[in-house]
Amino acid sequence: MLEARGLVKSFGRTRALTGVSLEIAEGEIVAITGPSGSGKSTLLYCLAGIIRPESGEVVLDGRRIDTLAEAELTKLRRESFGVVFQFGELVPELTAAENVALPMRFNRHGRQESMNGAADRLARLGVSDCADQRPGELSGGQLQRVAVARALVTGPRVVFADEPTGALDTLGGE
Repeated sequence: MLEARGLVKSFGRTRALTGVSLEIAEGEIVAITGPSGSGKSTLLYCLAGIIRPESGEVVLDGRRIDTLAEAELTKLRRESFGVVFQFGELVPELTAAENVALPMRFNRHGRQESMNGAADRLARLGVSDCADQRPGELSGGQLQRVAVARALVTGPRVVFADEPTGALDTLGGE
């Protein structure tokens, strides 16, 4: 379903990816491990179409996505991908519920439907009591659960998670 072929990506003089290839099948759960600075986040961002590799290919269902026009890539990310960023990346001006509802709103769902979807996801992750709080009022674990809820709210085909349990306690991360 998702494939990387010979990905290369550098940041200045630092080579983050050097010919990385992998295949991920439908329904497969893959964990990429390695030391800090080894390119794990860069690989995730290339696979998710957030950054483009300098060379190589990213293929989803037989279609190259690394060469898509920005509008097409944005639509693909909005409709097919959910992303949990390493540090949550929530919008500080919005409440937890509004942050979770945001992907549904981008997909043109109505406000009430989006807020209902957000309430459901927040409840499933045990943080419905945080719905009306802004990110600055939440603990690290609460922030991460809200970020996970946001990634899952649209029912994406692929969920990318960059250290999704890093801010959770041992029990919450399991």
